[in-house]
Amino acid sequence: MPWINLSEMSEKQIIELAAILVNEYGHAALQVAERRRDQHADKPYSDSYRVWARIAEAAARLLRVSRRQRVPADCS
Repeated sequence: MPWINLSEMSEKQIIELAAILVNEYGHAALQVAERRRDQHADKPYSDSYRVWARIAEAAARLLRVSRRQRVPADCS
């Protein structure tokens, strides 16, 4: 398995990982990512903490978009 340099992860990679979490965990994806981030809370400037914070933010955005797409438009 190739080594992943967390500090060099692109925004595309972050979004892809967030999408995988959303696909696997649905609305719980945000909590999953936040739990992973919180495992590194003792070192908030570490690569691991920052990457999981970015993944949590991306998961939140994806969940907002999917929620908006499911809500029917007001046709009145």
